[in-house]
Amino acid sequence: MNDLMKRLARLPADRRAELLALLRDDEPDTAAGPTPRQRGDSSPLSYAQETLWFLDRLAPGQPTYNVPVCFRLRGRLDADALRTGLATVVARHESLRARMADGDDGPVQVVAAEVPVELPVQDVTGGADAAVEAARALAREAFDLGRAPLWRARLIRVADDDHLFVFVVHHVVFDGWSLGVFVRELGECYRAAVDGDRADLEAVPLQYADYALWQREWLREENLERLTGFWRERLDGAPVLEFPTDRPRPAEATYRGTFIRRFLPVGGPGAVQQLARSLGTTPYSVYVAAFFALLHRYTGQDDLVIGSPTANRQHSEVEAVVGFFVNMLVLRADVAGDPTFRELAGRVTPTVQEAFAHGELPFEKLVEAVRPDRDPSRSPIFQIAFTFQNAEGEVTLPGLETERVLLSPGTSRFDMSWNLFERDGGLDLNVEFNTDLFDPESIEQVMAHYGRLLSAVVTDPDRKVTEIPLLDERERERLLHEFDGPRRERPDTTVVDLFARQVAERPDAVAVVVGDTELSYAELDRRAEEIAGRLRAAGAAPDTLVGICLPRGADLVATVLAVLRCGAGYVPLDPGHPAARIAAILTDSAAVAVVSTTAAGGALPADGPAVVHLDRPAGDDRAEVAAAPPAPHDLAYALYTSGSTGTPKGVLIEHRAVTNFIASVQELFDLTPQDRVLGFAAVTFDVSVFEMFAALLTGARLYVVPDEDRLEIDRLQALLERAEITVIDLPPSLMALLEPERLPKLRIAFVGGEAFPGELVNRWNQGRRFFNGYGPTECTVTMVVQECTGTWDTSPPIGLPMANHVAHVLDPHGEPVPVGVPGELVIGGLGLARGYLNRPELSAEKFLDDPFGTAPGGRLYRTGDLVRRQHDGALVFCGRIDQQVKIRGLRIELGEIEAVLSQVPGVRQAVVQPWADDRGDRHLVGYLTGEPPADERLRAALGEQLPPYMVPAHFVRIADIPLTTSGKVDRRALPAPETTQAATGEVRYADETEETLAREVVGPVLRLEQVGPEENFFTLGGHSLGAAQVVSRIRRQFGVEVGLTDFFRAPTVRGLAALVRTAQAGQLNDDDLLRMIESMSDEEAAAMLAAEQGQAS
Repeated sequence: MNDLMKRLARLPADRRAELLALLRDDEPDTAAGPTPRQRGDSSPLSYAQETLWFLDRLAPGQPTYNVPVCFRLRGRLDADALRTGLATVVARHESLRARMADGDDGPVQVVAAEVPVELPVQDVTGGADAAVEAARALAREAFDLGRAPLWRARLIRVADDDHLFVFVVHHVVFDGWSLGVFVRELGECYRAAVDGDRADLEAVPLQYADYALWQREWLREENLERLTGFWRERLDGAPVLEFPTDRPRPAEATYRGTFIRRFLPVGGPGAVQQLARSLGTTPYSVYVAAFFALLHRYTGQDDLVIGSPTANRQHSEVEAVVGFFVNMLVLRADVAGDPTFRELAGRVTPTVQEAFAHGELPFEKLVEAVRPDRDPSRSPIFQIAFTFQNAEGEVTLPGLETERVLLSPGTSRFDMSWNLFERDGGLDLNVEFNTDLFDPESIEQVMAHYGRLLSAVVTDPDRKVTEIPLLDERERERLLHEFDGPRRERPDTTVVDLFARQVAERPDAVAVVVGDTELSYAELDRRAEEIAGRLRAAGAAPDTLVGICLPRGADLVATVLAVLRCGAGYVPLDPGHPAARIAAILTDSAAVAVVSTTAAGGALPADGPAVVHLDRPAGDDRAEVAAAPPAPHDLAYALYTSGSTGTPKGVLIEHRAVTNFIASVQELFDLTPQDRVLGFAAVTFDVSVFEMFAALLTGARLYVVPDEDRLEIDRLQALLERAEITVIDLPPSLMALLEPERLPKLRIAFVGGEAFPGELVNRWNQGRRFFNGYGPTECTVTMVVQECTGTWDTSPPIGLPMANHVAHVLDPHGEPVPVGVPGELVIGGLGLARGYLNRPELSAEKFLDDPFGTAPGGRLYRTGDLVRRQHDGALVFCGRIDQQVKIRGLRIELGEIEAVLSQVPGVRQAVVQPWADDRGDRHLVGYLTGEPPADERLRAALGEQLPPYMVPAHFVRIADIPLTTSGKVDRRALPAPETTQAATGEVRYADETEETLAREVVGPVLRLEQVGPEENFFTLGGHSLGAAQVVSRIRRQFGVEVGLTDFFRAPTVRGLAALVRTAQAGQLNDDDLLRMIESMSDEEAAAMLAAEQGQAS
């Protein structure tokens, strides 16, 4: 704020008004006010009128811009005098006799010499409530802008001495200031008519049409450039305000609305005025600054934009004119840096002053100048309006007691419009809101929080905005305690004990099914004991870890049980993951042994722990070692998840966490020994914990899906039907491809890991129970769950905590946030992990002592996830605070991928970002600077260190990584990847192999009818899950194995054809070599030659 602005802000209101008047008087001639003009039968509209005329043409017959005025009149009313007074006011103001029409050069206004002034009387039965409802009905009747007058009036008689006077006028000829002019003149004219006299009113100096002509003349060249230049600079890069809504925003803006009015006590009479003086500003700026503080608390955004109307009557000539003068100003506030309220008010004051100093640019012209990205679901530039008035327009009629009655035309022009009026040491606050976005209880809440915030800053303006309490004690206690999960007593037991009970109760019942192989509980138990004997000899004991690197099958399940009965915890390893990742996990976990097979153990490090090969004779590794069964507090498993530094981190889960979780799902799903549970998840993901133990600790059957069937949809569908599966937990992206109507035996569908649309819920919750679950690895599979019944238009919430768990939504200071406001999900309970292996600092950062005393176990875990709470307590997932994301249910740390990408020669900087294509499928996109190699080489380099699902589908080369003003990566400014359109017209394939791959393998996975031989799978919209499906389909179609890594290197139909032929022949033939050489880029060929020369030397 410059020195002049500071000095102006310190002046009392009357002196400031005098100074501003002097400044206006000293302006150049171009600022001279409007004067009466010679006008013909019609005259141009003002810019604001022109916009409303256009909106009416766009959506005719809507009451969106109706302005209803209603007063309750108690006492002896002279209806004839009131009609006479109304006629006098109408005769004085052309706007009240105007209509809109099409002119030769655009819309015009035509003023009638006179219009009929009618004031019909409507009698109602049912008292005042019925009268108000009749008034509302009148307020909701639309106007035809081509017919004058653009107002209607009515008296509604409740009793002989009790009436409602209703005056509904279109905004195109009327505004808030006009209301004051109207009621003042109506009162004087009524008084005169009652006395049989004529009102002594000063002549109206000019009419609105004169102003409209003047505006168009004045707003040219120098004035236009000065104003538009200011606003272009002020609103450059202005963001969209993401205020939390109760329902998703419709694709096109709707205007259905209503309002709520409340009185807010604010620190006593004169408190805000006194605060404003101490801050060197105005009460209006205090109210605006408090509103910005509230928006910051509700959105978390530092850069905020709202609209605020100005009367736009800087010239005294128009002060007494009825018409549509009001103009919308745009106020932009910077709330960055965690300011105190005093500091924020110091930033807002010059913003307000400069906006008003440039307020004569019509908002319509401002939009043209700024040219914001147009979004049909939102009003341009701002979506929330804020108005402060010293007093409401009140009518005074002799002999009558008058009271303003607020009416809603059933519309809302913006998402919300806040209207403040000072009264009796507080505020009358009226909030109009869009009912397609907000529930009344949400608006009531935010109004109460505004009042609480204002009261707090009046008392202590030096408190930081983020520390001002919004919740009262009752609201805080409700949020902390009312939505906890139910408390349940759990036996002090282990997974081993619970499995042993099932073996004893049903030894001959089928426990595990893999293809045509079945193992009973007794057989599975014996196999587990055989493996356990070998593991004990290898050193497995309580609180040690044992790696498991096995293909899917019964031995994998038996090995998990074997490790647990040794008292050790298991570390799952995927044989298909890069050798470097497996080696890093084994080193970090200090595993005493690894269980594998000769085939699966190829990726194990030569210098790693001892390998127990299940496909080799036991030999001496079955030495007798005394069994040491686990205790409830012993480790059950260590599961490695993506790490932001590029190194996976091990999450330590104890037996008591697993047994509490299984007891909860047994209760929630009513699991019985008759259930058949699908074993789909990879053992490296914690959903496998649910699948294995929900079945085996209940006495049910576990159907392990063979590798070749997991991503082959037809085979998976057939297995679900043939096995009569009753319980599944699958990622939504896979469920979208299955047919639930063909699964009559399925009674529990459990999903999680990623959002999914309402239509998918509606397909799957017919005839069965459908649950949406949430839970990070650190919290034992699932801690929050929502049963989805009925019909869903949107993605369902993640729900409420399960038994013996709590879930809080907290701000950065660790305090509960209001309902509807995004905050970090912090959860606690018996399912919490012990911590991270070998990461004491990270464990201390993420696992906290419970300050609220609500969590069983006394600890909380900071998930890093943003959620918001609904009024019923259910939690809605909003995204990640950091860069971690979930794609197709898999947890991915973007930083880990970026770290690996940055090591690729030629890459200077790397940013990885999720992106959704036109079908809603999410992909990873890598943004690279420097001179990165070709995509295929990038994928190959990543594939050596990362699992396939972490390899980006697209790479975008950019000159520089865009940054925000604070120096952070501006992820919103990253360009969308250029996805290739599928081939059209005739496509020629080299041979039958290519054609079969295109039509039977790649095309169906991409859901495309035609794929060209050289088109890249990933630029057509493919992703890692789709790549796995392609490999699976090749196995089925051609009977050969093609590695995922090989596919990443040659992600085209032609490249795949070469791989298939190579696999079929066992070696490359000359034609294949020629095709591969021809498909190489110059860069790839040069790299290969350089490598060859290096080897030769």
